[in-house]
Amino acid sequence: MKIRLIAALLGLTLTVLLVHDIPLARYLRTVESDRITTALERDSFVLAGRSEEALENLTQANLARLWDVVNSYSKKSGARVIVTDKSGQVILATEGLGQVGTSYASRPEIITALKGEVASGTRYSETLKQNILFVAVPVLNGDETMGVIRATFPTTFINTAVNQRLQGITTVAVITLLLAAILAIVLASSVTRRLRNLGEVTEAFAQGNYKVRADQDEGAPEIKALASSFNAMAEQLSRLIDQQKAFAGDASHQLRTPLTALQLRLERATEMIAVDPIGAATRLEAAMVETERLQRLVEGLLLLSRSEGAQEISPVPYDLVQIARERVINWQALGDERGVQIDFQLPDHSLVLAIPGAIEQVLDNYIDNALELAPTGSQILISVALGEKTTTVHVSDSGPGMPEEDLEKAFNRFWRARSDAYGSGLGLAIVERLMLASGGNARLANRLPTGLDAQAEFLNA
Repeated sequence: MKIRLIAALLGLTLTVLLVHDIPLARYLRTVESDRITTALERDSFVLAGRSEEALENLTQANLARLWDVVNSYSKKSGARVIVTDKSGQVILATEGLGQVGTSYASRPEIITALKGEVASGTRYSETLKQNILFVAVPVLNGDETMGVIRATFPTTFINTAVNQRLQGITTVAVITLLLAAILAIVLASSVTRRLRNLGEVTEAFAQGNYKVRADQDEGAPEIKALASSFNAMAEQLSRLIDQQKAFAGDASHQLRTPLTALQLRLERATEMIAVDPIGAATRLEAAMVETERLQRLVEGLLLLSRSEGAQEISPVPYDLVQIARERVINWQALGDERGVQIDFQLPDHSLVLAIPGAIEQVLDNYIDNALELAPTGSQILISVALGEKTTTVHVSDSGPGMPEEDLEKAFNRFWRARSDAYGSGLGLAIVERLMLASGGNARLANRLPTGLDAQAEFLNA
């Protein structure tokens, strides 16, 4: 990945340089060609002015003076210069441009200049066997054309001038690429190092080290966000794994005792069937009771497991009064069977926040516990106390109550009062989980003179 990032950054830089420098090089070539052409025109007009006297009076002395001027300019500028008379015949020529006396009257630029016009451009020279840049200007005496001054440069001269200009641009481009390469290496190393660290953390987590976490305080915002997401996922998975381990440990510990007792009773009943059928029936009846207890324990474990996952569910509004009325009606038949009156004191309605099913399960657990402890002929009262921010439902019985030191322990999983041989010790633990998930809390308080008040406080909707 590091190499791909470096290649991508360098490729982007190179593309930008090419998009920028190629048009710039073409522009420089045009500008340089125009500059040289303009300079040639200017110099040619100067030479034309110096040539007027010599062409008007073609004496050896005049031609010698003109030759000194033309030859000096040619050596200084590098241009090749010819001077023709008004018939197009060469009367002076710098080195390499043919013999004096040669007619250039057929040359396009000479024809144009003899007409009194300036000619400039590029063309292929059959004499020099190369492309040339030329400027031909007429030598005028009033309205009369006395001759022509033609100055030329090979187009390679323009290329050389352009290349000299481009050397600076090329140097800047090379330096830019080097800086881009250094920057790309630094950035790629930084990104890949943090990704590599994140990969190592992920691998360690996958191998069972659930305490490892990614560094979410360094790196680019995207890397920080990825590390933060990983840490959130790791926290959730760690919590779920801890819950699963706790559930498995609790289940194996709590199921071992009733299963052992059930096995012993069944074995003993099997041995007694032939010799003591009545004793065997007693053992089988005890085994059935143990089976029922085992069933309740398994159901409680499953319900506890689901309640521990309820933290991820958002609370929604429910009418606490309506649900309380429904639960009272549902439990009334069992209360009548046990000789316990279930009454209620409820307002018209009360909207509270709870996760789905929490209110029903909380009330069912509280009423079930109250029915187990309430003496025959007593009363269980379900009431609702409205508050400014919270609403509390009370399930009050007239049973023996609970020692003060046991009130807090009662919500621990598998904790049971010494007098409670029937329960699994999971009901109140489930209540606490559901209330926490709903944003509320659960409490137990003793009543005077006897009895227990089980409370569930919900946030108002």
